[in-house]
Parts: sequence; C-alpha cells; structure tokens
Amino acid sequence: MNAVSGFSPALPSILNDRARGGYVCLVLACLVTWQLSAPMAFVIWSGATAPPLVVAFVALSAFGPSLAALALAAPRRELGEVFGRWHAHPKHIALALIVMPALHLVATLLEVAMGGQPAQWFYPPVRAEHVAALVLFSVGEEFGWRGFALPRLSERHGPVAAALIVGVTLSAWHFFMWFTADGPPGLWAFATGTAYLTLASVIIAWLFEKSGRSMAVALAMHASGHLDNVFRAPASELRLTLLRLGVLAIAAFFAARALTRSHRAASSEASF
Repeated sequence: MNAVSGFSPALPSILNDRARGGYVCLVLACLVTWQLSAPMAFVIWSGATAPPLVVAFVALSAFGPSLAALALAAPRRELGEVFGRWHAHPKHIALALIVMPALHLVATLLEVAMGGQPAQWFYPPVRAEHVAALVLFSVGEEFGWRGFALPRLSERHGPVAAALIVGVTLSAWHFFMWFTADGPPGLWAFATGTAYLTLASVIIAWLFEKSGRSMAVALAMHASGHLDNVFRAPASELRLTLLRLGVLAIAAFFAARALTRSHRAASSEASF
C-alpha cells in the first residue's frame, strides 16, 4: 500500500492527474445523477404517479456532482481544497446573489421596450419544492462543478475553456430532469438550455475566481439562478428567451475577458 495515498501504486494514474480527475468528476457526476433521475423522467413521460422511492431518488440525484467530488478528493487528501474554502468578501456574496436576476431583468426590460408583455417579470421560489431545489441543487452540485472540476480543468485548459466544458456538461447532466409529459426535451429546449447554462458557467467562473475560489460565492451564485428561475418561463416566449441569452452572452464575454487577463497575469508572475 502507498503510505501517502493509501492506495496501491498499481491504481491508474488518473487518480494523480488533476486535469484527468476533473474530467472523471464530470463523467461520474452525470452517471450518478442519471441513474437516480431517469426513473422519475420515465414516470413523468408515462403520466403515472411517482412512487415515494422514485421521488427520493430525484432528491438524491441533485448530489451527484458533490458525491463525485467527495469520492475523488478523499483518496487524494484534497477534501480541504474542495470543501473547505469558504472565506469571501460580503460584496462578492451579495453580487453573486443578485447577478442572475439582474441580468434577467435587463432582458425583460428590453422585451417590454420592444412591445412585449412577459408572463412574469420574475420567477422566485414561491413553493416548497422551489425552495428545496434552491438548497439541494446548490449544495449538491457546486462542490463537484466549481469545487473540484473547474480548478483542475483550468490548470490544463485555462479558466474560460474550463468553464465552457463545465457548462456543456451541466446541460447533459440535466437531461432527465428536463423530461416532460411529452417525453425528452425538444431540440429548441435543449439547445437554449445548453446555451444558458454554458454562458452562466463563464459568469460563475469569473466571480468564483475573483473571490479566491470561495465555495460560499459558488453556492450563492447557483442560488441566484433559483431566485429567478427562468426555466419556469413559458416556452412560447421565444423573443424573451433569445434576449436573455443575448444579455448573458454579453456578460459572459466580459467575464471571459476578465478571466483571461487574470490568468495571463498569474501565469506571468509564476514564470518569474
């Protein structure tokens, strides 16, 4: 047995490669969550009543990314790095909580200025299941996406590409959660959902890095999306959906520029 890791030296080198570990975390998170969320997806599709065990599986499915991070970080003795970074300036937490509703509001104001009448201006958590989702998905996801995978992928690909990889994975991770009575998500719903999550991932990465990789900020930023959950908006609001994506794209562009500058600065300092 290896005295440092507690594992046999014959184990795959993947456990010691940080970037590969990031990819393994993404894959493992998806596999765990798909296993737990698929039964409910097919229950919804069939129109049947979900048994209590299937409902419990859905709640557990939110923890796929964090469970993946725990499984990978524990043998590498990196639990403190993944789960222990909580210090953050209050302004970063406050910004994280309001940034997504604020960006959505800009898009809604544009829609109104163009003569539109949005079904709702905001989609706050007004039901018990909305509040539960805010808590469960923030805690269940962020230690995997931002706590474990993002920093490791950033070391190989840089922060912007890493954020894009995490964002695309997020859409695949949500696949069974996007099922309706009509079945799997349609092409439009999946494409716009993927675009939204990918753009949001870049914005989250910017504030996460700016805060010194604080998990408090990552959790607050994730919660921000649930404080105004536009995924509950009517699918018929096509223009408003595109406006939201446009506003997010502009914000993501500036976030990516800031991430690139800070990454280059850090690389220059490390070279001396």
